[in-house]
Amino acid sequence: MEFIDRLKLFIKSKGLGQTKFEERVGFSRGYISKVKTSIGADKLSNIVEAFPDLNLDWLITRKGKMTSTPVQPAAVEQTTDTLEENSVKYKNKYLEILEENRVLRLEIEKLRKGTGTRADNPF
Repeated sequence: MEFIDRLKLFIKSKGLGQTKFEERVGFSRGYISKVKTSIGADKLSNIVEAFPDLNLDWLITRKGKMTSTPVQPAAVEQTTDTLEENSVKYKNKYLEILEENRVLRLEIEKLRKGTGTRADNPF
């Protein structure tokens, strides 16, 4: 089974006609019928964007299964929420450390003035 045959099989498995598939992935009408062997990376990218469950290994080499388990939107959303929460925590911690650093610098300056010494002449 050739590349184009696997692509047509995938299209059929989705319950789509070639024209509907072409519209969905942004190909010109009749593009699939003109393909003889394979297609370019840009076209593959369009297909994967429209059908993230398509296993490209299967499409290109016939290895593996036709479809892979797609990433669940809920899992992506949860990961994004966790990243946002961690980002806020790290930002707050960073601001806390900056403030602590500022206070310590002021304290160091007071100590220097109080003892009459400077950092470049500690004695």
